[in-house]
Amino acid sequence: MVSLSESGSRQATRGVSKAALDALLEGHGEGAIPAQMRYDALARFEELPVRQVLRGGRSWKQDLSKLDLSGLRTDFHYGPEHDEALGAGGLGTLVFSQVDGDGAWYTTPTDRLVEGGVLIAQLNAAREMWPEQFNAAFARAVDTRDDKFASLALAFQSGGVFIAVPDDVVVDEPLIIAYESLAAATFPYTLVSLGKNSRVTVIERIIARESVEPWIREPESFFCGITELVAGDGAKLTYVVDQHASADSRLIFTRRATLGANAELSLCDAEIGGEHSVNRIRVSQNSAGSLSNVTAFFFADADQHVDLETEVVHAAGSTQSQTVIRSAGTQRGQGRYLGNIKILKAAHGANASLRDDALLLSKEAHVDSVPALEIAANDVKAYHGATVGAISEDEIFYAQTRGLERSEAERMIALGFFEPALSRFPGEPLREELRAALRAKLEIAP
Repeated sequence: MVSLSESGSRQATRGVSKAALDALLEGHGEGAIPAQMRYDALARFEELPVRQVLRGGRSWKQDLSKLDLSGLRTDFHYGPEHDEALGAGGLGTLVFSQVDGDGAWYTTPTDRLVEGGVLIAQLNAAREMWPEQFNAAFARAVDTRDDKFASLALAFQSGGVFIAVPDDVVVDEPLIIAYESLAAATFPYTLVSLGKNSRVTVIERIIARESVEPWIREPESFFCGITELVAGDGAKLTYVVDQHASADSRLIFTRRATLGANAELSLCDAEIGGEHSVNRIRVSQNSAGSLSNVTAFFFADADQHVDLETEVVHAAGSTQSQTVIRSAGTQRGQGRYLGNIKILKAAHGANASLRDDALLLSKEAHVDSVPALEIAANDVKAYHGATVGAISEDEIFYAQTRGLERSEAERMIALGFFEPALSRFPGEPLREELRAALRAKLEIAP
């Protein structure tokens, strides 16, 4: 096997220490995040405990408190090359793609976007190019002081994208952001800002593939990132996460949004790949009239483990939210979901619901579900519910009376189980792509 040093690439710094951060800043500069802010974030990462909201028993395969990051490549650069696998796939316009923390344009905004004043750039260049717009959005929704791995992502941020849509501008075609990891830890920061009464759909695709040269690829791809969404008054944002990382990838993401008055957010998350995926979503509805729809699903197979958290905070009156979660496990797949609706004292007239359903397709699979409500206001409507179970024999019998074999009936029922979540994703091409990924998992299910 050819080593990295033999291949001519600069020897990487390993781990997440101060020395590794020194090397990163020396090689790439501050970028969008000032050096002192990075060092402060690294200090918080080292001091903060791992937040274990849901604790599993001895059978649980993944424990973040025991995560060893000493072998990560955090300052390794492998030049990005255009790859169709990162592309839009007919879903929209690929505006940005990056590999191993080093951003690279593969397309430029269309004339219509430029004429409309839409700003799109690598995050590391955005602060210098458009300081007013960048500073107005940065850190509006995300506060890394309360989260260990968000602090890590901020400290080592070296890739990402900034999208700003001005007031009253409508972007009809979805914009695609793609991140891929081949050889190094990847720390992307995605910042999307919408002005008053603007509208856009953004799809974030996360890819890590196994079919690359073995000397390029580390034994495990590692993503640790932040997504920050800021929607102004009356804005409408649809944000999709399409996570198709390889089976040996670990992903830890903090995704947070803040909504202005009468703003609308549809946040859709599809957790398809990865050996261990952690996704922490929080939506803050700070102004009256805002509406959020949070949709997520995962299907844990083989030895896959998924940790998903959602929290919707109603901080103002006359706000609405709806959260829909679907999950399934087969073979030895495991998942944990924690969903919370928080209605603060000032949020009179809030209307919130959360529905989580999990399906077990093997005796070894396990999914935990913990929905919760915190209500401090009067005159509100709030609902949560959760189910965890297997396909019933009545459902299978009914399908068999229509001429299906048992295995075919189980696959049909399982695929239909995800449809309430899939139907909330934007665009039939994307929905069909996600259905195909679920069908592929069902083909190997016992």
